[in-house]
Amino acid sequence: MLYQKYEVAQTLAEALSLLESHNGGNVRLVAGGTDLILQLHERILSAEVLVDISRVSEMRGIRQDGDELVIGAATTYAEIYHSSLIQNHAPLLAEASKKIGAVQIQNMATLGGNIGNASPAADAIPCLYALDADVVVASPNAERRIPVAEFHQGYRKIDLKPGELIKEIRFAIPPEGTGTAFYKYALRKSQAISVVDAAVCLKIEDGVIRHAAVALGAVAPTIIRSPEAEAVLIGEPPSEDLFARAGEAARKDARPIDDIRGSASFRRYLVAVCVSHAVRSACERAVR
Repeated sequence: MLYQKYEVAQTLAEALSLLESHNGGNVRLVAGGTDLILQLHERILSAEVLVDISRVSEMRGIRQDGDELVIGAATTYAEIYHSSLIQNHAPLLAEASKKIGAVQIQNMATLGGNIGNASPAADAIPCLYALDADVVVASPNAERRIPVAEFHQGYRKIDLKPGELIKEIRFAIPPEGTGTAFYKYALRKSQAISVVDAAVCLKIEDGVIRHAAVALGAVAPTIIRSPEAEAVLIGEPPSEDLFARAGEAARKDARPIDDIRGSASFRRYLVAVCVSHAVRSACERAVR
């Protein structure tokens, strides 16, 4: 059997209580299960107890809280894609959500599950890096708010202590004049893992880029930011030459490997292409 016991939590407090009651045992949380069940089946992971959090309302949905957007960890990618708040304030997340698997996967897979899985090829996570998002983790007695880049500590390693769970994701609503974009290259048009992807968030003021965040996926042990590309962009007016230079600069920060989807040299080439496309789209949206 893949597991011995299946518990269903109705509230956040109940989910935390179930985690605590099985403390010391091999317990895992499940919402959509699109990664977890496959990993259990292939014996990559093991579990004695599964705690289902898909019905926990405190961990579902998208809302505005002051000057921040809040996404519950058990929110599906279909919900993210269809959210007017996301489409209006962070369209790069909508773009990434639409490219994750097929419709059936989008209806089940959750943002919190994707964060917890900590794959360097996760499509939505570069968007959170570009948005300077924080991961809020809860325990029975407290909550911690951790920048997503610090939460991911290495290849499939996260800053989550026993008894804690990922509750929600928060990020500041981008100010007026901001443009965001996500660009993915994969070996086919749908249901494919990224070979390289890029997420960009930038702000244009008086015709010049004043802020730039460029994040890359599938080119290092974790999602990474590209300080080289960001430095090229800041202080410059948008132009085709600038887009190309930013793409070339981003290649310096990439640390890809050879695998079944592509060689390291192919990925370095694609970094420039993906970043150039994403920066161009972000600039066009910022101007609009």
